Amino acid sequence: MNRNLILLSSILLFITSCNQITKSKTIRDGEPDVYNIEGSDSKMNMAIENAKKSIQQFQDALKSNNPEYEYFSIKQRFDTPEGGEHIWIQDIKLVDSQFIGILGNEPVNIKEVNFGDTITVDNKKISDWMYFDKGKVKGGFTIKALRDEMSKEEQQIFDSESGLIFE
Repeated sequence: MNRNLILLSSILLFITSCNQITKSKTIRDGEPDVYNIEGSDSKMNMAIENAKKSIQQFQDALKSNNPEYEYFSIKQRFDTPEGGEHIWIQDIKLVDSQFIGILGNEPVNIKEVNFGDTITVDNKKISDWMYFDKGKVKGGFTIKALRDEMSKEEQQIFDSESGLIFE
């Protein structure tokens, strides 16, 4: 597995889910951190809406077969009794107008799917999308919303550790 794919997997695991109860970060031993976001968080809700409104940009990029585009991922909401858990789905392919990919994280509150499962994305539950264009993040609206809430020092650490480049 090449270095960039390993790095991307770590990033996607770092920003795994938004369990809509409180605004906090849950640290799990041997697992990625989980960000808990209130359902009424206006910045996160705006990020999700922006992702939904611009999903055609993601689809067009995926269909383009541009060799400079890589690491296509979609974040989907999975319903839970507590609200919802948003999980990244990696290695996205478009098959008969359906996005299909591999669950990129171990769910916290969901038992129906597991890390590594191949799933068909529920288009009505897409909460984010991203891909790299020459190493720069396209999309990643919810990641940006979380990053914007960090202090400058935390942002520098995040940028350094993740290797993500936002425009």
